[in-house]
Amino acid sequence: MATDKEIAKERRGFYIHFIIYIIVNIGIFAQWWYITGGEGFAWPITTTFGWGIGIIAHFIVVFVLLKK
Repeated sequence: MATDKEIAKERRGFYIHFIIYIIVNIGIFAQWWYITGGEGFAWPITTTFGWGIGIIAHFIVVFVLLKK
């Protein structure tokens, strides 16, 4: 059984992870757009999708499975 302090720490960790995910994905899409002009295969989608699975798993652990 997790304490309130542990739950708050885990939630903060999730939010930091999610913010980094957003910033990095914006950066790689901007890089792809700058280099290719938006043409061709959007290769950043592979990173977004793969890392997104990790984000979803992190969310489930922190907000669904971690209970008081």
